[in-house]
Amino acid sequence: MAKQTHIVGLLLFLILLLPQASACLDTEPQRIWENQAPPAAEGLSTDKDGSIRTTVEISKVGQETARFMLWRAMMGENLTEAEIREEVDRAMVENGTNPDWPSFDTIIASGSNAAIPHGDGDSKGAGPRQVRMGDTVVVDLGARVDDWVSDITRTYSLGQPNETVLDAYMTVYEAQNLTFPLIEAGTQAWTLDNLAREYIKSKGYGDYFIHSLGHGFGVCVHERPLLSSGTDDPLFGLTYNQDFLTNIDAITIEPGIYIAEMEFGIRIEDDFLVNNGGHEFVSEIIPRDAEWFIILEGDYDPIEMGVPWIKTSSEETEESESSSMPWFGAPLEMLMTIGLAAVLLRRQD
Repeated sequence: MAKQTHIVGLLLFLILLLPQASACLDTEPQRIWENQAPPAAEGLSTDKDGSIRTTVEISKVGQETARFMLWRAMMGENLTEAEIREEVDRAMVENGTNPDWPSFDTIIASGSNAAIPHGDGDSKGAGPRQVRMGDTVVVDLGARVDDWVSDITRTYSLGQPNETVLDAYMTVYEAQNLTFPLIEAGTQAWTLDNLAREYIKSKGYGDYFIHSLGHGFGVCVHERPLLSSGTDDPLFGLTYNQDFLTNIDAITIEPGIYIAEMEFGIRIEDDFLVNNGGHEFVSEIIPRDAEWFIILEGDYDPIEMGVPWIKTSSEETEESESSSMPWFGAPLEMLMTIGLAAVLLRRQD
């Protein structure tokens, strides 16, 4: 009887799971058939919050790795989106994310691919495109610890961005900031989206914010509630925009602007734990300001970072000046110095 009750419980869990995004559908049934106990549906354990905090710390390592790899690409190293993803994933596994059940496929979307919210669809978000100076790159990643996940996006400009790209970035940044005071238990999910969307629209980018503001996450990367002021969202596949935030929710806030004709996209995504008095901004430990967004040559030292083959412009200038000196330049300079010293000594005598 107990076994039958357990089976019925597992089936009910799957039924409850069906409205969630497809990210879970490939993994949760596998856990059931392997007789692994499913996680608590309500996610009330203190382990949930602690695990999510740990996943964010691992995601911070992932974003730091991504930024450094993008700097290397900017400095002329031949690196593709896929190669950068490989390094990012390796760093997160080394720091504790579940290697067998990732939160989702890391997205490294550069140039024109950044104008697609989930990047190169043929390569699960990171393809063969070579990343280079001048690109805007969207890096969307997450970790999994004790079955709980994170979902964090940062965007990077490889070199100084043009005026439009910088304006779009700051618009997304400010739109995200506007929602923070409303993140608390009792807020209706759609109102957050509406606030950010109206601000982005007021800045002239309304047609380029093409997905919902955010979503819940926990065991699955896309869960209730959906933070949308529309009735449906094809990107997340969820329609729970009428939900109210509760004190057990974990949510993302991720406004974005995607301009295909200019071959760039911007998204900033952060993770929050909702509570009765407001929220915990868990991913605040990962920078998101303009200084972090713009990658410049001087941000890293090649020797300190273990990539001595990368030459900065100052080093190249020194080498160029050195190589332009004729072979007799240094000996001639030495002879002139000796001659001048001899003249001075003779005058003293």
